[in-house]
Amino acid sequence: MGLFTIGVILLLLNVFGLFKSLRNEDLYNELTPYKNDISIRFEDARKQWKRGNNELERDYVVRMTMLINHSMAHYWKDEGIKKYNMRVPLWENYILRVKQGLTGNKKYEFRNYRKVIERGVGICSQPCIGLQNLLNANGIEADLWDLKQHIVVGVRFVDGIEYTLDPDYGYVIPLGMDQLHSYPAMVREAYINHDQVYAGHLKTHKHTEDIVQMYAQEGNNIYHMEKAFEDFSYYLKWILPVLLMIPYLLVLTLKRKT
Repeated sequence: MGLFTIGVILLLLNVFGLFKSLRNEDLYNELTPYKNDISIRFEDARKQWKRGNNELERDYVVRMTMLINHSMAHYWKDEGIKKYNMRVPLWENYILRVKQGLTGNKKYEFRNYRKVIERGVGICSQPCIGLQNLLNANGIEADLWDLKQHIVVGVRFVDGIEYTLDPDYGYVIPLGMDQLHSYPAMVREAYINHDQVYAGHLKTHKHTEDIVQMYAQEGNNIYHMEKAFEDFSYYLKWILPVLLMIPYLLVLTLKRKT
């Protein structure tokens, strides 16, 4: 009976989560480092992230980079952990919540682009993870690049052309990472108006030359964020309650037959 009760509780928790959103509406009024930081609501983003039937790869990549840029706020402060669901709520996914507790991580970066955009908060790595997986889901080769102080997305199209995407700052550069590493002038040109990204209340922030140095430094590399466990956990969170309930239901069935 105890396992059955736990199963029922977990099942009800999942059902409750179906009617909850990871996005807190206070996000639109939150003070962040960027001007006009978040302007697209999740409901609107969800309508826009599907690739059009005749939409070219390049057009879709550009559109999705800016969609994520405008759908997320650059925010990752400890005081917002509960308010903005940086710790996975039990009603969202109790399995990920338990995993978070076991690993000791206070904040969780989603891999699923739907969850990334729905929650709508993160620093450079979270929008990049979301963009990478959104593009991969649409058959476009995309990788995460670690610049040590910043994360960007590298894309290779079927014709071999490469783009570098910066969904956090809102830039699309029609050049690959190897080119940008070798020719800093190309980075400087792409980020020439970078100071205009930041809100007026900031006393210090990265300037164009800071970005140039990040691209030019040695050791920049592709890195991977595994998403298999997260994907599996969203199935398991429904399967587990049923498995817990089955033994008691079988006992009841056998009693009725005898």
